[in-house]
Amino acid sequence: MTHDEEKLVAVANFRTRSEAETASGLLLGADIPYVIQSLEGAQLGPGPGGTTVLVRPQDEQQARQILQDAGALPDEGA
Repeated sequence: MTHDEEKLVAVANFRTRSEAETASGLLLGADIPYVIQSLEGAQLGPGPGGTTVLVRPQDEQQARQILQDAGALPDEGA
């Protein structure tokens, strides 16, 4: 992990990388840099919380709001 990656915070967890990439498109449209961290490939298939979207701490609140307003945040209780 690079020094810059250590400063990133998680804004959402998704079952699959594809779901995370779709949601991250909203962040891209708002010029919010992000990183997708995925466990896919490390196991036989997607699992709960297998992919995380990370952003800089200063972008966390705006990123969460964008994802929430778009209905792109996964149901945390599922």
